Amino acid sequence: MLIIPAIDLYKGKVVRFVKGDPVHSTVYSDDPLLAACNWVKEGAEVLHIVDLSAALGEADNADIIEQIIKEINVDIEVGGGIRDVKKALRFKKAGAKRIIVGTKSLEDKFLKELLSALGRDSLAVSVDTKEGFVATHGWQDKSKLKPIEFIEHLSLSGIKWVIYTDISRDGTLEGLNFKALKELAVFKDINFIASGGVSSLNDIKEVKDKLPFIWGIISGKALYDKKIDLKAAISILG
Repeated sequence: MLIIPAIDLYKGKVVRFVKGDPVHSTVYSDDPLLAACNWVKEGAEVLHIVDLSAALGEADNADIIEQIIKEINVDIEVGGGIRDVKKALRFKKAGAKRIIVGTKSLEDKFLKELLSALGRDSLAVSVDTKEGFVATHGWQDKSKLKPIEFIEHLSLSGIKWVIYTDISRDGTLEGLNFKALKELAVFKDINFIASGGVSSLNDIKEVKDKLPFIWGIISGKALYDKKIDLKAAISILG
């Protein structure tokens, strides 16, 4: 189990939104590459980079992301506004470990094309939940699809990696949604990465003790606000 620092990019800066809302955001760095370097220096083995600008349909941060991938010597997963195979391949060719896509993966043709182009080990699907349903369009809309239904579809389609985020907790420091995460244990063939609301080292300990099937834990605000010390979290997870 790994602790994974989040680097969310919006208009060229490292930010954190509260509950996916750009109106309520905090800028943590004007230098994304430096932020990435600092997390690696503290021991991060994987970085989670999301292009919030692209996810919201605005001008993307692809050049910045490529620079980080090329200059940082750890595994990097990239998501946010990746809605075609060409863009996914761009990041893979740059050296990204995993490419993350969202609800567009419900389109069978698109998902099959991605799996063929990237392979199971290089593709992750983000399952973002809002009030018990899957969120769409950069977290701004709520569908009528239940997360478990979506994950069942992904499992049957051959998806190996799923990033599960409770948007209502993201950026709030309210703690992870352990009740929802426990329901994921039935999917034995998927590697889950949990996100949304990580608040303290106690959360990290609880995931390790109660949810041993979780592969990784993404943390953003708690790390940037120094509620969690990365080295201490790494030590806990062993």
